[in-house]
Amino acid sequence: MILKHAYLILTHEYTLVLERLVQLLDNEYNGIYIHIDKKTTDAEKKKIEGLQQLVKRSELFVFCKYKVFWGTNSIVKAQKLLLTKSVVNGYDYYHFLSGADLPVKKADEIQKFFEENNGREFIHFGTREYQQDIQQRYNVYHFFTRQLGRKRDKKFWVDVETYSLAIQRRLHVDRTRKLDFSFFGGSNWCSITRKLALYVVKNFHKYERTFYFSQISDEAIWQTIVMDSPYRDNLYVVGFDNNYDACVRYIDWERGAPYVFREEDFNDLMASKCMFARKFDERCDAEIVEHIYKLLKE
Repeated sequence: MILKHAYLILTHEYTLVLERLVQLLDNEYNGIYIHIDKKTTDAEKKKIEGLQQLVKRSELFVFCKYKVFWGTNSIVKAQKLLLTKSVVNGYDYYHFLSGADLPVKKADEIQKFFEENNGREFIHFGTREYQQDIQQRYNVYHFFTRQLGRKRDKKFWVDVETYSLAIQRRLHVDRTRKLDFSFFGGSNWCSITRKLALYVVKNFHKYERTFYFSQISDEAIWQTIVMDSPYRDNLYVVGFDNNYDACVRYIDWERGAPYVFREEDFNDLMASKCMFARKFDERCDAEIVEHIYKLLKE
């Protein structure tokens, strides 16, 4: 049976990488769903919407609803929107990607891999220590994640966050005390079955409020839901070992945050067991982007 795939892409700009990504995903069995950060300029939005001209066989849908900020639940909202919009079209798998990702296998290889592993959930989990950190992160409220930003280089907001957490500890705040589920964490880039996607859409309200005033909620939402569901038994890789094979995505956190792949990484990327890789940036190295595109389009 040939499977249908929905690719759910978050982006904030038009790039060569995004263009090549959409072109490589373009086939009759795929649907492509893009959410554009609402902060993006109108000119940039028009360029992204113009990707429709490059798509010949897939259906392409573009949305622009949320302003997306690192570490906040705005990322979760955007991903949930794409999932909700795509499940109505009855795909077999739903793949979360960023606009800085590329496939590293040809379309028929990706199709064959998911056919052979049909029913498995491809979700990454961090280490056991990371799981403990995730649980502790949700014990308290993080009111200033947006203001702090990724660099946390604004002393005023760092101090405000520090005082807020200290007060909560003094008051013995535990926002998870009455919950009947635990929190788990890992990468938000994952591939899930239709059954799990429908389960997420139907039951999302149970988890939604717990991710308000949280920190980096996108790195916990899918792990938390799947571990509180019957689909935990269908994970492709079981264990808290920070293994990115679990989500079949080649991501290198040892050389960067994450590392941006260069042309010299081409052979390693092609030899990996993963279906996708992140991240790429033509401003850093366009040659690797075009090399992958030409090989996979042959």
